[in-house]
Amino acid sequence: MDHRAREISRDRSGGIEGLPLQLMIMILVATMGTAIIIGWMGSIETPHAIGDVDIDPEKVDSVGEEFGFTVYVEDQDGNPLQGATVMINNTSVTDGSGKTPLETTGSDGKATFSGLTMERHGTVEFIDITISKPGYGERDGIKVVVRF
Repeated sequence: MDHRAREISRDRSGGIEGLPLQLMIMILVATMGTAIIIGWMGSIETPHAIGDVDIDPEKVDSVGEEFGFTVYVEDQDGNPLQGATVMINNTSVTDGSGKTPLETTGSDGKATFSGLTMERHGTVEFIDITISKPGYGERDGIKVVVRF
């Protein structure tokens, strides 16, 4: 019996001694790869976005030829969004200096337009507004109704 045990220990054709080493290397590579991926995922931030936009008043009544309104901008969490650019896209709307109106929201998320004039073609006109901020994207398709 002792003689037979020596024969098996000298037989290298089975090669099971290398299997645990390969398994250990595979586990080590998989563990390191998983750690790297988890590290990358941990540094990913929640994306920012422009949330709700409110216009006050919802329907603007012009006083004479001039009108104005206020735009309230929030982020995706409902907090006031400071530093967002609010731009009126209609070329027929100008401010007191004849330029295209453009305002930036303050710490309260508010941008106020006043003294606006508009080339009118009827008793009701629509103004298109675009809001943008770096890192938050752009939101367009916001309409303001102006009644003359």
